[in-house]
Amino acid sequence: MPASSAEPQSPSQPLHPWYRVLLVLASALLLWSICTALDPAGWILGVPASLLFTWTVFSNERSRHPLRFRALPGFLLYFIFQSFRTGLDVARRALHPKREIHPGFCDYPSRLPEGVPQAVFANMITLLPGSLSWSLTEGVHKIHLLSGHPMILEELAQLESRVGELFGIEIPEELI
Repeated sequence: MPASSAEPQSPSQPLHPWYRVLLVLASALLLWSICTALDPAGWILGVPASLLFTWTVFSNERSRHPLRFRALPGFLLYFIFQSFRTGLDVARRALHPKREIHPGFCDYPSRLPEGVPQAVFANMITLLPGSLSWSLTEGVHKIHLLSGHPMILEELAQLESRVGELFGIEIPEELI
């Protein structure tokens, strides 16, 4: 007897792609509503953020270097700490009587593969105190510095390693 299309799917059959999209989107919207205590004003950011999250989840499946969601909590803690540290550094420089500003540039050849990992690293460089990603050419990041910070190469290597972990890419420990 042929199977009818009205029969429920067995647990071993994958969900239809649109069901998966709707499930992820509904989960993101539910999480947003919990975080904002159902505040209607929160939906101005919540809907676009949920749509962006859903797009990220499904585009990540096709990526050569997919985001490892298990590594995300550790990276987010690092991100929050570095953001706070950078904010304090900028405030200190702005309020210090001597300003302690000696701008310059440095080059950092990245060991990350081209594509999303390299772009995430370039955007995260601004987390480091007194630094700004200026350009990226053939895997070499040109970085604007507020001062000749002696630890900048070590901090860049640590950041690069953290971005590598986020994408499951092992970065050798030695400095460039």
